[in-house]
Amino acid sequence: MTQINTDLMQRYGLENGERGPNPGKNELLQQDFLKLMTEQLKNQDPMKPADNGEFLGQMAQFSSVSSLGKLEQTVSQLAQSLQSSMGLNAVNMIGKEALAPGDRITLQHEGEAQHGAIDLPAATGSLRITITDPGGNVIRQIDMGSQPAGIRQFVWDGRRADGTPAGPGNYLVSAEFDTDDDTTEAAQTMLYTTIDSVSFNGGKTMLNTSNGRALEFSAITQIREKPVPRDAPEEIAENRTDEAEALSSEQ
Repeated sequence: MTQINTDLMQRYGLENGERGPNPGKNELLQQDFLKLMTEQLKNQDPMKPADNGEFLGQMAQFSSVSSLGKLEQTVSQLAQSLQSSMGLNAVNMIGKEALAPGDRITLQHEGEAQHGAIDLPAATGSLRITITDPGGNVIRQIDMGSQPAGIRQFVWDGRRADGTPAGPGNYLVSAEFDTDDDTTEAAQTMLYTTIDSVSFNGGKTMLNTSNGRALEFSAITQIREKPVPRDAPEEIAENRTDEAEALSSEQ
């Protein structure tokens, strides 16, 4: 690699801070580089002039370093812009429901219906969902039968196997499916939960949910409007329908 004559840098004051506002201690700015090259040309041995390719190589090296510095600055500015945009988008998600991996269902009210999904890795002839109460007792099993691979939606109506409503509290949900070789495997469960607020921690945008979780954007599979309760006033149901149609038309 071609070396720059650093003796000239010292001779013409290029190593003692004459570089404009707040340069780095060992930083070689563009005007310094051009001044150095000019002085090298003036002071070269006329009997042994420097090869043109040598100077072109030095200029190419400086140009490459300068371009990388500008690229790094541009990428940093873009990252900051994207982070700000994500923060604004996250605020608009407050009040909506997020679908993310999880196995804890929190009933706020007796017999409250809960929505979720199963990430099924392969097609199966039998997919089963189990609901367990805080004491470890199985209170409900939902047989979803034969299902293709993919995200399979499910609803638990908030009732036990005998039809009585489950009381408020925390419940666990799990899923298993039969494989082609007659074995049983667990499947990833995902649950919808309401986004209550947004927080910013260490450069990350976190969505805080009604069940006490803090979710990153990368953990969320889907965002949707909250379902209208069966006993909701007709006016609210109509407004939710209008919002859903507007979102569909935008997509």
